[in-house]
Amino acid sequence: MRFETSTIKDIAKALGLSTSTVSRALRDRYEISEETKKLVLAYAEKVNYRANPIARSLKERRSYSIGIIVSEIANNFFLR
Repeated sequence: MRFETSTIKDIAKALGLSTSTVSRALRDRYEISEETKKLVLAYAEKVNYRANPIARSLKERRSYSIGIIVSEIANNFFLR
């Protein structure tokens, strides 16, 4: 079963706004009026919008992930 996810573009198209306006409203930026923020946030909640952390990390060029290198998985010392 596959669920369709909503994107900023979908929200913008449904509300008749630009994608940058929707993005700024979701990030609670000061440039957007309170009325528009409420409209965008209400619609985003209605369609169950969730920000994509992978897309955000690509845009910001920062992943906030930690890499771990394990030399040997068979060694019990690393498994505990």
